[in-house]
Amino acid sequence: MQPLHPEDPEQLGPYRPVARLGAGGMGRVYLAASPAGRTVAVKVIRPEMAEDKNFRIRFRREVAAAAAVGGVYTASVVDAAPDDKTPWFATAYVPGPTLAEAVAAHGPLPVETVLALGAGIAEALIAVHAEGLVHRDLKPSNVLLAVDGPRVIDFGIVRARDGYQLTGSGGLFGSLDYVCPEQATGAPVGPEGDVFCLGSVLAFAASGHAPFTGSAAAALLYQVVHGSADLTLVPEPLHKIISLCHAKDPALRISPDRLSAACAPGGAEQVLTEGWLPARVAAMVDDRRAAATDLDRLARTLTPARPTAGAAAAEPLTVPGRNGSRRTPVGPPSHGADGGDGAAETDRVLPAGDADRRAAGGAGATGGAPPTAEPPERRPPATVAQPAVPVEPLEPAAPAAERSAAPAHRRAPETSRLGRRTLLAVTAGAAVVGGTALVVRGRTGGQRAHRPGPAPEPTWVYRGGPLLQTPAVFNGGTALLKSRPGNMICLDLRNGSQPEWVYQGISLSPSPVLLANDAAVALGTGATLIGVDLASGAEKFTLGFGRDFQFDQLLGGYDGYVVSVLGARLERQSDEQGVATSTSAVFGVDLRARQAVVIPIDPEDVGVPLKPVITSGYFVYADGLRNVTVRSTRGGGGLRWRHPVGYDLRPGLAVLGKTVFAIGSEFIALDLATGKLRWKAKAERGMFASLGAGGNTVYATGTDPYGVYAFNAATGARRWFCETPRLNIDHPIVVGAHAVHVPAFENKNGFYAIDAASGRLLWNFTDGRETGVNDWQLSCDGAGHLVAQHFDRAYGLPVI
Repeated sequence: MQPLHPEDPEQLGPYRPVARLGAGGMGRVYLAASPAGRTVAVKVIRPEMAEDKNFRIRFRREVAAAAAVGGVYTASVVDAAPDDKTPWFATAYVPGPTLAEAVAAHGPLPVETVLALGAGIAEALIAVHAEGLVHRDLKPSNVLLAVDGPRVIDFGIVRARDGYQLTGSGGLFGSLDYVCPEQATGAPVGPEGDVFCLGSVLAFAASGHAPFTGSAAAALLYQVVHGSADLTLVPEPLHKIISLCHAKDPALRISPDRLSAACAPGGAEQVLTEGWLPARVAAMVDDRRAAATDLDRLARTLTPARPTAGAAAAEPLTVPGRNGSRRTPVGPPSHGADGGDGAAETDRVLPAGDADRRAAGGAGATGGAPPTAEPPERRPPATVAQPAVPVEPLEPAAPAAERSAAPAHRRAPETSRLGRRTLLAVTAGAAVVGGTALVVRGRTGGQRAHRPGPAPEPTWVYRGGPLLQTPAVFNGGTALLKSRPGNMICLDLRNGSQPEWVYQGISLSPSPVLLANDAAVALGTGATLIGVDLASGAEKFTLGFGRDFQFDQLLGGYDGYVVSVLGARLERQSDEQGVATSTSAVFGVDLRARQAVVIPIDPEDVGVPLKPVITSGYFVYADGLRNVTVRSTRGGGGLRWRHPVGYDLRPGLAVLGKTVFAIGSEFIALDLATGKLRWKAKAERGMFASLGAGGNTVYATGTDPYGVYAFNAATGARRWFCETPRLNIDHPIVVGAHAVHVPAFENKNGFYAIDAASGRLLWNFTDGRETGVNDWQLSCDGAGHLVAQHFDRAYGLPVI
């Protein structure tokens, strides 16, 4: 707590502020007393937000929705004045530290306490989601530890603010340590996003640190989307439970009711008894209760001298109401109304402080300056231009009866979609094109796209478990796919409706199977490579590289027996202390010699989507400083050359023959051996966004207008341009023998086929399903086969 300042209001509706509790992105929070002496926490909205008419509309709607939320482990709004000159809302105050404060003071919590914590928070999410709300800001500072269980705070009003969207000033609200992949990529966030964040909160409670880390915001977001959580210090069964929360695919995360049952099989109320907290944390609760017992004494202790009698007193902030008052209660009392003023009050509601008090030094409730909503290392540099990104309409989630099985599987409206690269670039402080990065408008005039003909009928359809977001890999007459919960599947290209074989036990790494050393190679757990027999699906070999490495993603292979792996090198101070530090690294793994050699990728390269092209002698990638960089795959991975491109360099490159192709506002061709410029072509408007190459032609998608360009690979002469509806530019163009294929912007619209010779739009294939973050994955073998994967189905299409 902090003393009141002279500028603080003396009255907020019927409530008398006593002390400051903190401050955050929306405003300041006060500890206050009602006329009957009950304690409440009142949050006052910042004036600049209150002046926004759209904010007021959202705020009024979300406060009303939050007031309807019940449940023992939640903190609903009990009173509010959304139409005041300065809006405010109130919850009753329950003394107790936040989870962040408790762990900062006393370290990780015992396993039994974390299990009870998980059960209580899961029950809170059930109550929140039942009212059609999504929290979107679940983190340790938004979980209060009370004597009889945790309380989740700040859930109702999260939808009323900008949340994790970029604001007009370029600010990024929220704690990046606890976002879910949907937030990190700018996709819509449903109830499943709260479950991912809950997994991160439990990991923090059990280990004392956030599960995803990065030296910069972009690196941190990259880890959330692509990396694995650091659960080294998390014991079982918490490790398994948190892993179920951390599935990258929202539809595959454990549901809150199952999570509660996993943490407390006999019910949350049986484990959340008075002794659920360890003694030292329970003592913190007792201290807070004692401090708030006598509010008048607390006010005399904390409050400095107020303005003199001649100074203007703060005008009560009220709206029209009964008995001449202008306050409007928004929710029923939980335990009974205050006797004098009709204000709804409860002994179970919490302060709505939203300051992100980090475990490593945030201000506690006993004093100290409140932290800012975003620490300096997370803020974009003020001198860098930031885009004005339109924010999607902030509607509450659909009621439970109206939701689909996967309510998060929705794409945001076209004006608000952010690609992964866009968000990472903005977070890192990169300049953007036209203020909107890659979110650009199509041509408003000119000839419309040619209407495509009928798509071919699939020769077969495979239906199974959810497929990983990786394209199929072809081996002779078969296709190799990956699915949950860690399967490699072999499908016959003549009739793939039933698998030829299934191998179980690979990791969920977001990378295709590699064909190397006469086997299908995938990652296992830790630093393990698994080789599977291509004919039978039997395991051929398992190579483990010890506890000093962590393998996260297969990047490619060369020479038939060497694979490139993205991972981390771990350095321990001692066996007892576990992992001391981890450094992201790229490994060249010789499957025959069973050796892993580190390729010295620079630190600035980590944190951007590493999408290299790997040949026998070259490791080609776009680095974090917007250069095309080429290293050797031999002799320790020495640097061959760098070619600076600029801030708009896209991460996906292409190599055709002895030429490297890169795109941004320009399409450039570089000599693979020397880096010398061979040719370049400039986009008339917009930019080039994704690449494909085959034969003697290179292809690129354009953003203004939308469509696909074809260029002569040797000279850069433009061959054709095919205008299309809006495309998904986060995936490469897939090149077949006679056609190229590109996914549509919205998953329900499928993908398009374009004639490779003429540039004519041939057909559009779709199954009509909208699956949100589960994009179409396309793969051609160049011999008349196309495999298109969409969430839990794979389609075998003939390509003539």
